[in-house]
Amino acid sequence: MGRVHEVFQTLDRYDSDLVDALASLRKAAIPGKDAKGHALSARDRELIMVAVEAATGRGEKGKSHARKAIRAGATPKEVQEALALCIYLVGMSSWVDGGKDCVIAAEEEHEKVKKGEKFNWTADVSGEEKR
Repeated sequence: MGRVHEVFQTLDRYDSDLVDALASLRKAAIPGKDAKGHALSARDRELIMVAVEAATGRGEKGKSHARKAIRAGATPKEVQEALALCIYLVGMSSWVDGGKDCVIAAEEEHEKVKKGEKFNWTADVSGEEKR
């Protein structure tokens, strides 16, 4: 299945059918970069996910989507504009609680892309062990 988040590994020990269903839903909602027949580009999907993560107070998770948005062709300015919608719709706390960090992650990833560096998962960047 590829990289499996610890949350799903734990759930899988108790309800593998639920994990399989969630994986199918994720694949349908977040198709791979080469998937055909979807109206939203990978870039636009990642920008939306950055905004949703920040709006729901999950800015740490949004940093990963900010990096993926850059890899899908977004600019740091576009990441900032997606997050600015959260400030208007949800409040300044969405910026304080993670939006700012998402833009910084996007800026850092943009520099890596310009240097030709490979993509690292958020866990790799923070030094956490991958599971």
